[in-house]
Amino acid sequence: LEAFENPSMLGLDPPDHSRIRRLAQQGFLHKFIQSLEPRIAAIVDNCLRTVENAESFDVVEVLAKPLPATVIAEMMGLPESDHIQFQQWSEDLIEATGTNEIEKLDKGNIASRQLINYFRQIIRTKRDQPGEDLISQLIGAEEQGDKLTEVELYNTCLLILVAGHETTTRLISNGLYLLLQAPGVWQELQGDRDKLNVAIEEMLRFEPPVQATQRFAREDLDFHGHHFKKGEMIFLSIAASNRDPAVNENPDVFNLNRDKVNQISFGYGIHLCIGSS
Repeated sequence: LEAFENPSMLGLDPPDHSRIRRLAQQGFLHKFIQSLEPRIAAIVDNCLRTVENAESFDVVEVLAKPLPATVIAEMMGLPESDHIQFQQWSEDLIEATGTNEIEKLDKGNIASRQLINYFRQIIRTKRDQPGEDLISQLIGAEEQGDKLTEVELYNTCLLILVAGHETTTRLISNGLYLLLQAPGVWQELQGDRDKLNVAIEEMLRFEPPVQATQRFAREDLDFHGHHFKKGEMIFLSIAASNRDPAVNENPDVFNLNRDKVNQISFGYGIHLCIGSS
């Protein structure tokens, strides 16, 4: 996919990864994320208000898809009039990342080019008229005299878009599905809202939005009886790791009463998801 030919920090090693991440993560400071909560709650209410008199509705179309797209668009400081187009480009781009279907790849590449052109115009405007939004913070981010280049800025915007949109859509829909499948858990949560944080951690563990990731061997190596050659792709299952009985007791049970939920759904180490807060 064209959008990922120039690697973002997701596919970089230090020192480039460290430099870009250090600058980008200033837009994800905990205080800033916490300040978004009232607005996110209002967006949820607006989504659900459209179906308040409906006997049934599709939770993915009504809530799980529009909510993260709207939140990210607002975080980036994009005009409300562009949100629908922005969401469509996002979906085309995301669909193309996990397929080899020519039609979807073509749509993804078109969306990628259109998004980059769109971000180019937005960035040009925000250089002259900066705000409190994420893109303005990325443009202004400066530490030890360092800044993001134009290409790094575009790729960081695309990464935030992809990583924050589809994953949240899946967590909302997977989480609701788990609650509907687990007898009594829905009522348990309604009776004790203090369990919400544990419930979300358990949703992330039990049915992670991202099932797997990949790495490449930098040198020949042997690991737990397996030999890998330099340059080989190593496919890492996040879902399997989350159900490792060595770290989670009865891992195949969805349990809101765990003393500690051990999950790596946000990744691990230097590539821990920048948006985990």
